[in-house]
Amino acid sequence: MMLPAQRVPTGQKSVGNIRNSRSGVVARPARGQAVTDRNGTVEAGSGRHAAPSSTPRVGSGNWLTPGLPPRGARVGPLPALLTAAPAAVATKRKTKGPKVLSETKWDDVGLYCKAEQIGDTYKLALRLDSPRNLTLHWAVNDWNLPPQAAWPAGTRQADDKACQTQFGGDGAIEITFPDDVCPNRIIFVLKEAEVWHNNAGANYAVQLKAPPMDSFVQKILDAEGKNSHWSLVQRLMLATEVLDAADAAGPAGMALVFTLLRLSSTRVLDWYRNANFQPKDIASMQKYAGERIGDKARTAADPMSKLLARGAVAGLPRGGGNGDEIRMGILHIMRGNGIKEGHRPGHDEPFLEQWHQKLHTATSPDDVTICEAYLAFLHSGNHDDYWRVLWDNGRLTREKMESWSKPIKAWPHHLPHLIGPFQGYLWTLKTTHSGADLDTAAEMAKGFMDEGLRWTVFDILAHRNEWWVPGKIVEARQGLAHLWKQPGSSRDLLLLDIALESWSRTLLERTDPRSVGRDDLIEMVAMVLRGALITHEFEDLQQCAALWERLRPSSGHPLPGERWGREWSLAALAAAERLSLAVTAHMDTLYSLVQPHADAFREACRLDPQYTMNFGEEVVRGQPLFSAAQILGALEPQLRSASGGAPWQVVSQPGGGEAVSGTVVAVGALAEVQGSSYDVPTVLLAASLTGVEDIPPGVVAVLTKSTTDVLSHLSIRARSQRVLLATCFDDGAWAEWQSCVGKLTAAAIDPAVGAVMPTDAPAAAASSTANGGAAPPKIQLQRPEQTSSWAVGESSFRSGLVGAKALNLHTLRQKLSAVGGADVGVPASVSLPFGTFERVLAAEGNGATAAEVGRLTAAAAAGAAGGALPKEELEALRRVVAEELIAPPALVAELASAAAAAGLIPSADHWTSPSAAGAQSGPSDDEDEPDLGPGGPMAWPAVWSAVCRVWASKWTDRAWLSRRAMAIREEELYMSVLLQQVVPFRYAFVLHTSNPVTHTPGELLGEVVVGMGETLVGNYPGRALGFTQAQGAAAPQLISLPSKRIALHAPAHATLIARSDANAEDLEQYAAAGLYDSVTLQPLIARPVDLAHEPLLGDPAARGSLLGSLAGLGRTVAAAFGGRDQDVEGGVGPDGKLYVVQARPQVELHVPK
Repeated sequence: MMLPAQRVPTGQKSVGNIRNSRSGVVARPARGQAVTDRNGTVEAGSGRHAAPSSTPRVGSGNWLTPGLPPRGARVGPLPALLTAAPAAVATKRKTKGPKVLSETKWDDVGLYCKAEQIGDTYKLALRLDSPRNLTLHWAVNDWNLPPQAAWPAGTRQADDKACQTQFGGDGAIEITFPDDVCPNRIIFVLKEAEVWHNNAGANYAVQLKAPPMDSFVQKILDAEGKNSHWSLVQRLMLATEVLDAADAAGPAGMALVFTLLRLSSTRVLDWYRNANFQPKDIASMQKYAGERIGDKARTAADPMSKLLARGAVAGLPRGGGNGDEIRMGILHIMRGNGIKEGHRPGHDEPFLEQWHQKLHTATSPDDVTICEAYLAFLHSGNHDDYWRVLWDNGRLTREKMESWSKPIKAWPHHLPHLIGPFQGYLWTLKTTHSGADLDTAAEMAKGFMDEGLRWTVFDILAHRNEWWVPGKIVEARQGLAHLWKQPGSSRDLLLLDIALESWSRTLLERTDPRSVGRDDLIEMVAMVLRGALITHEFEDLQQCAALWERLRPSSGHPLPGERWGREWSLAALAAAERLSLAVTAHMDTLYSLVQPHADAFREACRLDPQYTMNFGEEVVRGQPLFSAAQILGALEPQLRSASGGAPWQVVSQPGGGEAVSGTVVAVGALAEVQGSSYDVPTVLLAASLTGVEDIPPGVVAVLTKSTTDVLSHLSIRARSQRVLLATCFDDGAWAEWQSCVGKLTAAAIDPAVGAVMPTDAPAAAASSTANGGAAPPKIQLQRPEQTSSWAVGESSFRSGLVGAKALNLHTLRQKLSAVGGADVGVPASVSLPFGTFERVLAAEGNGATAAEVGRLTAAAAAGAAGGALPKEELEALRRVVAEELIAPPALVAELASAAAAAGLIPSADHWTSPSAAGAQSGPSDDEDEPDLGPGGPMAWPAVWSAVCRVWASKWTDRAWLSRRAMAIREEELYMSVLLQQVVPFRYAFVLHTSNPVTHTPGELLGEVVVGMGETLVGNYPGRALGFTQAQGAAAPQLISLPSKRIALHAPAHATLIARSDANAEDLEQYAAAGLYDSVTLQPLIARPVDLAHEPLLGDPAARGSLLGSLAGLGRTVAAAFGGRDQDVEGGVGPDGKLYVVQARPQVELHVPK
């Protein structure tokens, strides 16, 4: 195989965000000269590694984008309560001046390139460091002919794939693309007289746009799965060819490069397939790939891309060195020690001759392992040591070595006088192949470190197994970070950092956290976090590290309360839960990025599934943060015990706390059994839940490992159904319940120890039939009054016209002053009354939509009659209603007038003027927010879209199943829509004026979260601040402190929310909490919660004042409704003012006898 690297590559010398690539130069072959391309085929006068008599072939193909959302992630599309309406018109980002996309310098040809986006155009500026006679031979994407609109003056077409442009007298070329014809990348080679420069066969490329994943993934899959001639060298060439595109595509693209090289380094992908290569070629290519990918570990725009690039480098051989020393070194040993070589006489040693042949044509990191195994045998004379080291160090077997294109079949002879020569030869091999081997990396990097850092590193190596080494490694790595993160730094510094991190993880994994004291566990977590933050540039983890520092005894700003007392332990437990959630989210994201790629390689390359099915899990377990998760597993129970917490959290229990009995069934997630029903009473072990599920009929208890907010919609529905709902924090207790799967078991609540314990079920339970807890109450829905009004203001709200949400808020506003709540805010609102949806369906222009809704409703009913959940019909109903309804002009006019009168919009013209129909949103000062036109943030198309999506939520799976379980006929359900002002809350809360868990009258139970309330009622992962206050008590009692990872925040500008207000929700007999959607006009903004600086966690005085105010508010709201216990939702505004956005009777306490 020919490689064009006849010129020694220059080192990288980057400044700022300028990065360097290296290049080779090759003379143009004579016409008809054979050149081997990267696929092992032979062509004349063309190819990847020759100058193009026609355009170089660089491959082509399409592939799928295997992007999956992180498991458990809640930052993407927001759940039902506060999902945002989709844009009704196309949007574009605001233009904020030129945006530099990349700056690159290729030292070998003296070429600097800058790519910029300026408005709707993309500009590529190329400049030589000294003007000379050079021709740019260029194309777009994968050698496609550029559009003529982008050709600079004097450009000519070279062939059907490329153009040629001569550098001018100033040594510069500018290429400009309009947005609609801009390619993903420009690719080029350079011609200088009869010499072609082609970047060591990889071609030069500049990325302009993030490419679709299918533009380069199938190319890799096809090469790995179909090419008959393939080798490690060609794999690295292809990886570097797609590297810029993968980086531009973001973490999913870089995950492809990581997965490819990880499968390669672990030998799941073969290294030799009918192809050989010279030692100098593999040494050069490994060095080049390491430099390029290492550069991405420093400069990639996305922190996850940096981390994935670092992981790819960790599995790469070091490369570089003198590849010829590998080939000649073995010859010198053989000749100098009387070993027969070729026709030279000497001792006949077939093993060394066969190994020499492999080293000559296909050297690889395997040779380090072979040398180590050979030395072990030379020392002992026992072939068992040879085979043992081959397997232990490199997973090499006799069969594997005999299958190589240059096989090694002979067993070595015992020649102990070769120990010294081969110890020296091992270093030669490691110099090229060892990568992040600790000793090799330290030796190769020592020249780049100052004396102090160098002493620290070698002191670590000399005492590598001492207890203090992990902490010293963190100090060394912090010093190294200032070096390897510098542009143009040596890859040896990065390899040393990777090796130190790996050794630290090894030492930590040797330690059993259960044998370590609780304060030492806290210090171990702090140490892991300090090390992780060197490479994990995520705001989420930075916040966790800042919070964790407050747990350390040496903290200058400790958490409040006596150390290991209840108050301190509650805050420390919240910090541990917050960190655990951040680690879990990070690991789930990583898993979701790499596992789909591993599955794609399995299919394309026909790999044994055992090597790929757990690929993502193995990657996750190899991360430094995995150690933190293990340590937290030992620490959290101790914090929970010190804070007075129980191993279980009972969220809902049947009245009186009696045991419930049923057959125990285990599922991975509650979502898996949506639409199911059970014929016998069932205790469901659901390892996880999200908070938007329904509890299937026949289930008498749901036990879970997921933290569950007491006042989330799921919890309210559980209490309404008289179902036991409890969270288990103890692995032993969970295992005990898992041992009961398939058995009839009673779930008994032991208040003395705070546990839900499995006991023998009473004999009567064996013959009972399922009723899903208590029988559902008979519900008589109110039939709405007929009205000709399309919209009504708050003064016209009345029963039969609008739903309970609107009525309760109207009542609350009228009565608050009388009960001492004049300073409590109630957001302004208007309503689309009952029957509006049905009238819109019947309006002009909606005939076809009405017919389709009728057809799909009938089809859904027919499917349900057969016992199935009509998922397709329900999905189609949601789509049709959300997207195809046309608003009658009279509706727009009446709603605009009502909204203007309520102060929701500046004037009715805001929605009714001719320009309003096409408007979407107004200009934003935030360059990250869309520039959506002149209609303002509450433009009419967004309003109508939100309203239609609320109506469409009548046909979500869970709402449809719930109505069937309650025997509510479809024609009985009517949906009014409450259009309400959104207040940008600093905190959101839910209050129950009597404790629904313990059934204690007069004891208020409340929960508080940072930001808007969806993270609370939607049961986002983590805990809310929980508290109780008994009637007449002087101060609230803390139950938990906040640990949620994500807070949702309102947009900076004013906005509205369209809220469901059906005649089948917020009833005393049936809350239907969260079954129907509420939709904001613009999406809420998800941000990680910075608990290190959050007063709810760290300022007892401010927290106590707020909780006292909330307890008083709850009782004020109850008084406004005649003393009836209330379920109150609200928030705290930016100025500290309290608001109530919803009040309804507590379902659990007021079901009629």
